[in-house]
Amino acid sequence: MNVLVTGGSGYLGSVLVNKLLEKGHFVTVLDISMFGAEGLIPHFGKKNFSLVTGDIRDKKILQSIFKKGFDSVIHLAALVGEPACEENPDLAKDINCDATVGLAKIAKENKVGNFIFLSSSSNYGVSKPNELADENSPLNPLTLYSRTKTEAEKGVSILNSYEFSVCIVRLAALFGLSPKMRFNLLINEFVRDAYFGKDIIVYKENSWRPYAHTEDAAEALIAILKAERKCISGKVFNVGTENLQKKDLIELIKKYVKNVKIIEKGGEADNRDYKVSFKKIKKELGFCPKKSVDDGIREIFWAIKNNIFSNPYDEKYSAWINTAIFNKKI
Repeated sequence: MNVLVTGGSGYLGSVLVNKLLEKGHFVTVLDISMFGAEGLIPHFGKKNFSLVTGDIRDKKILQSIFKKGFDSVIHLAALVGEPACEENPDLAKDINCDATVGLAKIAKENKVGNFIFLSSSSNYGVSKPNELADENSPLNPLTLYSRTKTEAEKGVSILNSYEFSVCIVRLAALFGLSPKMRFNLLINEFVRDAYFGKDIIVYKENSWRPYAHTEDAAEALIAILKAERKCISGKVFNVGTENLQKKDLIELIKKYVKNVKIIEKGGEADNRDYKVSFKKIKKELGFCPKKSVDDGIREIFWAIKNNIFSNPYDEKYSAWINTAIFNKKI
């Protein structure tokens, strides 16, 4: 299969691209490579891999790249996370919503068969007590990031047709190792800070979140990619491993770091509190995640302990946004 992966040099993208190539697919990555593309270095020179450094808002690049004739698009590119979006609200809407819908339209015009859009489970915002949000639950986006994702869902959904299958993936909060590592994600950050004896700041320790390991997230996308079109067309799938409270994460980390320093900050900073059901993707596509949160915590702890990362506090492991690079590319 000939696949275009936008955002393919990123945290999840580099894991996904590796798996796609292992399975024999032809993969083209389109990425602005704000944080570099070293996670893809092992693939340079492979006949079934190519990298295009460019912005998904650049229509000239899109028109050129789609001449390759893709079977499917997996759209990961986004301005990710609330801090980055709040600091750059216009850019967040431009990339996460407008450019996403624009990309889908160009893909449809160029007769791409499948468009898989990576959205967010944070679109649910708050779930009812003792209930799991499923794909039919009402959306209640509480952050700018989730609002842009919700709007993009609406924009791409209406493009779904018999010839152009749109599938939306509401992904849980990611954790785990990646060739393009990030330490500004909750679990990864907690493990790093605990290992180095830093204070862990916890907002609303009883609040719930769903989580997904990078490898499971990539495998879920591949399961959707290889599914029959009728099984994914116009559908939404929640993807994740398990739901945990923040205090549960601390207890798991204590298995590896005995003296964890906790600072509780109340609940003003983040009011999201939701649990998500992952039954649909298991029932309809047979996908089951393999890696628990505990597995991910153990892997990250091992990697830090064995100096896999020379400096886990290096800026390159955080989603620092250089807006100049976007203005320069267009």
